[in-house]
Amino acid sequence: MKTNDSILFSPAKIGGITIKNRFVRSATYEGVANEDGTATEAYLKIYELLARGHTGLIITGMIYTDISGRSYPKQAGLHSDKTIDRLSEVTEAVHQHGSAIFAQLVHGGRQTEVGGIRPKAPSATRPDLIYQVYPRAMHHQEIVEAVKGFGEAAKRARKAGFDGIQIHGAHGYLVSQFLSPFFNRRNDEWGGSPEKRFLFLKRVYETIREAVGADYPVIVKINVDDHTPKPGLSIEEVAGHIKRLVEMGIDAVEISCGTLSFSMFKQIRGNVPVRAFAKTKPLPIQPVARLVLKNAFPEKRFAFEEAYNLWACRYLKASMGNVPLILVGGMRNFQGMGKIVAEGEADFISMCRPFIAQPMLVKQWEEGNEKPPVCVNCNNCLGGLALQEPLRCNRNRVF
Repeated sequence: MKTNDSILFSPAKIGGITIKNRFVRSATYEGVANEDGTATEAYLKIYELLARGHTGLIITGMIYTDISGRSYPKQAGLHSDKTIDRLSEVTEAVHQHGSAIFAQLVHGGRQTEVGGIRPKAPSATRPDLIYQVYPRAMHHQEIVEAVKGFGEAAKRARKAGFDGIQIHGAHGYLVSQFLSPFFNRRNDEWGGSPEKRFLFLKRVYETIREAVGADYPVIVKINVDDHTPKPGLSIEEVAGHIKRLVEMGIDAVEISCGTLSFSMFKQIRGNVPVRAFAKTKPLPIQPVARLVLKNAFPEKRFAFEEAYNLWACRYLKASMGNVPLILVGGMRNFQGMGKIVAEGEADFISMCRPFIAQPMLVKQWEEGNEKPPVCVNCNNCLGGLALQEPLRCNRNRVF
């Protein structure tokens, strides 16, 4: 079989739109937006290159819905109408090459670095190695306002020409925090049981759906395992949440794992760029930081393996009916990806780091070159972002 005859190059639907192939660029923080959240030329270039490379569906790096939920200084936002025009240029550039683009919407919750604002979270849990500030517990009205922010941002996303929305419900950001019994210690309507922990995501989905209409794709990214020090979200609880989302009309689900606060290298696997992370600390304590980080992130604990979230697809897929399942996590082997889709274990294959190094990767495969990605999982791209540098691969610079 020729490479371009693979099922990976067959079209498939998400909601009412047709994606031209089964490749998804998983949301990847870019670190190149302006301080006010508007897109830059560098931001546009990233997405235009991915579209030129024949990526079927491109999901943006996380776009904040509210300034208090902004995680990073150079993060794009949809918190204001002022960001719409520049993002419209991005979606137009992508559409010229026949790709679809979804906006990933997020509120950082406890995972924010916005100066002068104490982070808000479902509960006032302890600080961690990455975010060394005690968050305060959100009161009811703040939760309501956060939900409202998702709806307003979704409306702006549609106006900017995005083809759909992804709710970021993974990796320890606010939606993920509400879902996780590790982060959500509440005993009110927003926590205390799986159903109550699901309520925030339920309200976010309903608010977005009301804002964009029934015909507009809305999907979710969700953890199958939080990998937190004490039990967080479990696969059994996730299965219940996905069942509820399917019943509500979700258009697709992307599964992932880990939290930035406690298990970022369980999330992505591979090498740990200790020196880069140590450099984020004041100079006098960097040697100590390196030692602490080496103990906290021993490389052997995060050995890379192909398709490391596939086990969860096998657990979840049969109960999802016709709702597409998107698999991310260690996808590198072209033939292996094709087998996963052909056997119905997942409907789309999502990648992050390979596209940082090779935004034209799908086109390469479509033209018959089955070479694996040049990405070696060194994770220096992540180390650069930690130092507030733009997204790039140090081995194969494109952006």
